[in-house]
Amino acid sequence: MGTENLNPSAAFVNDFKLFTIEKNFWQASLLKQIEGLSMTEALYKPSPGRHGIWQIVRHIAYWKHWALTYLNEDKKLNAKEDNWAPMPDVQTEETWREEINKLRKLNDECIASAEKLGENIYSDEEKIAFFRQLLLHDSYHSGQIGFLRAMQGIPPAE
Repeated sequence: MGTENLNPSAAFVNDFKLFTIEKNFWQASLLKQIEGLSMTEALYKPSPGRHGIWQIVRHIAYWKHWALTYLNEDKKLNAKEDNWAPMPDVQTEETWREEINKLRKLNDECIASAEKLGENIYSDEEKIAFFRQLLLHDSYHSGQIGFLRAMQGIPPAE
């Protein structure tokens, strides 16, 4: 979908969708990067002190939750406690799929919130600016996920 005829707020929503669930010019979208990965692939870390894909997915989901809470409830959560929360005690294919579904649900909530904001999406109000910058945060970490896939010899997501 081209953005040449979209109003600015619709263009933002379109870009958010392109970079999180659809296809964009640069790389596979965030959710395409993780769909089909096994638990073992998601747990891979290049070295003990680095993050794996599963940890990154949890981190992205946390910040989506944080931004939605701030946007909708005007409440800032304690990021120091949960920014890189410990991995779940039970790590199975099922719990990995639950993480993906949680991220997908939060992403859908972000898209709905962006649509609801309309032209206000470009407000300089702190909570809206923070929410808008989720797209940048997601794109950064999506690139990391792509690199972690490559390090494991997993073909690029389409």
